Amino acid sequence: MFNLTAKKYLFFLISGLIIVPGLISLLFVGHLNLGIDFTGGSTVDLRFQNTVSRTQADQIAAYFSSQAHTRDTNVYLSQQTNTTGVEVFWLEFDQPVDSTFQKTILSRLNGQPSIAVATAMNPLIGVQYQGKTVSFLPFSIAPTQSTSGGPAIQFTAADIQKEVTAAALPTTGPVQQTGAAATPTAATTGTATKTATATATVAATKTATATATAAAAASTTATASSSGTKVQLLNVFKGSTNQVVTVQTQTFLSTSQLTDLEAHLLDTYGPIFQSQVSTVGPSIASQTTLYAILAVVAASIAILVYIGIAFSNVGSLNMSFKYGVCAIIALLHDVLVVLGVWSILGFLFPQDFVVDTLFVTAVLTVIGFSVHDTIVVFDRIRENSRKSRTESFDQIVNASLLQTMARSLNTSFTVVVTLSSLVLFAGGSIRSFTLALLIGIVSGTYSSIFNASMFLVMWENREWRNWGKAKSQALTQSSRGVGVVGNK
Repeated sequence: MFNLTAKKYLFFLISGLIIVPGLISLLFVGHLNLGIDFTGGSTVDLRFQNTVSRTQADQIAAYFSSQAHTRDTNVYLSQQTNTTGVEVFWLEFDQPVDSTFQKTILSRLNGQPSIAVATAMNPLIGVQYQGKTVSFLPFSIAPTQSTSGGPAIQFTAADIQKEVTAAALPTTGPVQQTGAAATPTAATTGTATKTATATATVAATKTATATATAAAAASTTATASSSGTKVQLLNVFKGSTNQVVTVQTQTFLSTSQLTDLEAHLLDTYGPIFQSQVSTVGPSIASQTTLYAILAVVAASIAILVYIGIAFSNVGSLNMSFKYGVCAIIALLHDVLVVLGVWSILGFLFPQDFVVDTLFVTAVLTVIGFSVHDTIVVFDRIRENSRKSRTESFDQIVNASLLQTMARSLNTSFTVVVTLSSLVLFAGGSIRSFTLALLIGIVSGTYSSIFNASMFLVMWENREWRNWGKAKSQALTQSSRGVGVVGNK
């Protein structure tokens, strides 16, 4: 029978070779790439009319860092897929407009029979674009499905321009209504004269002139107010990509800062709108860090208590405590492996390997999976300990490992195959999440078989008491060998 317990120090050495590089990276390089969940900051999702290249993304990150004094600004580019048929159009107007203006345009778009749904997006009002002050109103438009059951009507920029300008555009803001002008009446000055015909004629003339002048003035005022300043539609842009550009920075960005930054991006890269923005303040980030640490500690304590209760019938409370502590050691082994690998990968690829709440979820999942495998092995050791009265503890552990190894490896293999597929073919944040799971589950399978049980054997036999004796004997034998050679 293959003796695994005799090679326990080899297994410990392999674990050390895996963990030590990560510990060096954590302690000396100090590069655990924390996300904004733990440091605070802002995440902004932007949609550009045209595709943003990796070089342009780096330029955007550099501009955010220089203008807003942000820390660790990263730009992520999503996949360019569109399965909904929804298109984005930007309407450029020649002057600043207000929310009422945007609502009027939106209602006009939704009133078209060829448009199923039009949704207003975040506008950029009164910004500089190509040397002039303009406004950009983005709209997400879903065309009506054709009656024949075929694909939906595809809109062009010219179609939207035609439909928007079919009627007169509204003015820039609320029209100042002066009200209907009252017809002025002649004021009576003094008392009427009985026979002053000339005076009466003059009075009548003055009254008529005053009435005409007042009416003309009222008419002129009403005309100017009702017309206001007309807005001109300068251009319509249709989005050529469904790419989402995510800018993540570990600095809180105010609304005014975001507007200024986006105005620059508009003038540099063309039409743009902000689809989503989320911020995490410093106090929330510190709470998230504390809760993440408490979650790992609480899980470890709960596992220790559970194993102590579950293995309370192994002979003594001391023995059940040993089972629990060895399971925790294997658990910490897996956590250190994942953290170490993530520290190295975060140093090499800072934009792709970030420690966020999703990563903490992966670590907690790895802890659960590792303990599950360890309990399976420990349970077989407990059963064999009850049955065997003649075999040593080493032999019992070795037999239990050989009996459960096939089951543990087969279970882990199916999970590893699934996670490997997700790592290869999934995109975005789920890829890093599944990679952390993959690393942790492989490490958990190894530690459950080759670490937890071996620590239990070493603890039960108290082998550390013989380490000093073995070293002393080796030194003695070495010195004796040297003496014999010298005498010759």
